[in-house]
Amino acid sequence: MPECYLKRWRDSEDRIWVYRTLVSHPNVPVWKPHPTSALGYQKHLYTQIISGSESDDIERWFDQEFESPAQEALSRATAESRLTPLDWQKLVKFLAAQDTRTPARLLEHLERAQKELPEILRRVTDDLQVKLDNDGLNELNAQKQGLEEHVPLKVTKYVEDGSTTGLIKVETYAGRSTWIYSLKHILENTIKVLHKHKWSIVKPARGYYWPTSDNPVVKLNYYSPREYDLKGGWGVKKGNIFFPIDPEHAMFVQIGERPVQKYSRLSEIKTKELIKMVTENAHSKIFSHCKDKNLPLLRQRVVDRDKFDRERKSFNDWHKINASMEREYIASNRDR
Repeated sequence: MPECYLKRWRDSEDRIWVYRTLVSHPNVPVWKPHPTSALGYQKHLYTQIISGSESDDIERWFDQEFESPAQEALSRATAESRLTPLDWQKLVKFLAAQDTRTPARLLEHLERAQKELPEILRRVTDDLQVKLDNDGLNELNAQKQGLEEHVPLKVTKYVEDGSTTGLIKVETYAGRSTWIYSLKHILENTIKVLHKHKWSIVKPARGYYWPTSDNPVVKLNYYSPREYDLKGGWGVKKGNIFFPIDPEHAMFVQIGERPVQKYSRLSEIKTKELIKMVTENAHSKIFSHCKDKNLPLLRQRVVDRDKFDRERKSFNDWHKINASMEREYIASNRDR
């Protein structure tokens, strides 16, 4: 999570209170205050190996295209000022970035890619057979280079000199490269649907405050207080999208319906429902501007040393594993 977002939950001592959904020991405090700079940052989550060196281009892209441009609009929204169409455009782009760049979305992407990549490879190898039959290796290489913008591919040819037959091995992997391509595709193309919705800024009932989390955009399919799921999308008719932008304000839309009056307070019942959904939607951290005794009742934390250590190791190894794969695939492409 970017600091420019989380800072809006600072208390009077410039701290943000954090509730972790997974801890290693029961003696870990239920709520713990942190400075904003110590939160929301996963080192090398987006760093790529480009031309043999580490590059943070994607992080700069997030800042320049989505986060920095939205700061004035966020301040206007939380001050309850009149918002221009350009303000709304910037707010919607900011929401989209915060929905796509989270660890929760990364895990969803890896799971989906593991299912989809075998079919992509099958299509590549089927096409490879056709082009080899027609002596079209040059055409195949041109097509492969275009596909590599979407999927990292490594093609190894085992053909003896003078032979008319041989073996071609095609490999790929699901990881940082495929995730970053997916992020860029969504934020440059799919995002258009969000700009068509009729957005509002809503406030909680008096005496309540919006928390947020490390998975802050709630995409809700709602049928009743006991029948709903958090697997909605950006364009699902009558679906709801809810995004806290500070403890008193949140972006909200019910897709295809008339917008709620801007800056109106929701009922106590609706407020409590949305707070519950924010806590359920969190990946591993819930953030608040105060030590809220009610939030832990909505989502009981898990105490599991082994699971905690596995998750920490997985993210600690993320850069090392992906850097190795990126170097290997780039080198293989350069050598052909």
